Amino acid sequence: MSAEFSEKQLAYLSYPHYAVMATINLDGSPQLSTVWFGFNADRTRLVFVIEKDSLKTRNLQRDPRLSISVPHGGRYVVVKGQAEFDLDQPSDAAGRDLEAIAFRYYGPIEGQNQVKSFGDKERMTLYLVPEKITSVGV
Repeated sequence: MSAEFSEKQLAYLSYPHYAVMATINLDGSPQLSTVWFGFNADRTRLVFVIEKDSLKTRNLQRDPRLSISVPHGGRYVVVKGQAEFDLDQPSDAAGRDLEAIAFRYYGPIEGQNQVKSFGDKERMTLYLVPEKITSVGV
């Protein structure tokens, strides 16, 4: 069952805070990564762009459970849910999504520089479909 963001949570998440993403390693331990994120068009899902050959990708192929925490000071939003992605997504589509997210964090000029600094590894777009959303101070 899908959960919905409150207006306050959406306002908080609209600011370009970094997120800490947790996936599940093969041995059951958590794998944590600090990541950028954006929203899909109707703001019901969070969007990430990750490398196709990353540990996150392998973990999510095996077990699509995904959690993120978006902390700032004593406030935070935690989103738990399922990952959705298309391993066959054209790389130019993931590239456009990465640019949009980079622009969200750094604006068009520095955002483009950030994207270039990542190199030309194959990437894909990942969606987090929220099942539970909690927040403190938001």
